[in-house]
Amino acid sequence: MESKPSPEPSQQRAAGKASVITEGLHVTGNLASGGELLVDGSVAGDIHVRRLTIGASGRIEGKIVAEEIAVSGSVEGQISAKIVTIGRTAHVTGDVLHDVLSIESGAEFQGRCQRRPASELEVPKTAAQMVQAQKPAKAPQKPANAQPQAAVKPVAPAKPEGASANATG
Repeated sequence: MESKPSPEPSQQRAAGKASVITEGLHVTGNLASGGELLVDGSVAGDIHVRRLTIGASGRIEGKIVAEEIAVSGSVEGQISAKIVTIGRTAHVTGDVLHDVLSIESGAEFQGRCQRRPASELEVPKTAAQMVQAQKPAKAPQKPANAQPQAAVKPVAPAKPEGASANATG
């Protein structure tokens, strides 16, 4: 029997396989992917993915942006997605911006729900857009030759006590 070599990791993800953060693994930092992510471990940071599944043992502390999210574990932070499903074992603390929201009986949810049409939710569709969405906005820079504005006016030196304004020496 002839065995076929297994496809490269990039080919596996293209075929629909999810990236996985397994139970016991803790990730600190922001994550971005154009594909699917399954979290059974914990993440402290923002997540921007196409589809996110948070398993019963999964825990996320940070902002989540995705097209679709299914939560069975714990989330502390804002969720923004077209489709949000909060399962019966979920614990969610934070606001949820959504087009479609489903909360199963038994789920714990503390926050605000705000429905937004899918067209108003800014969900990046490619990995490059997701990485760009995570970059902080740059503050406008002044031209190099711009002179700083003086915020304080000069004050005349104080006169010594007993000196008159018309004293001659």
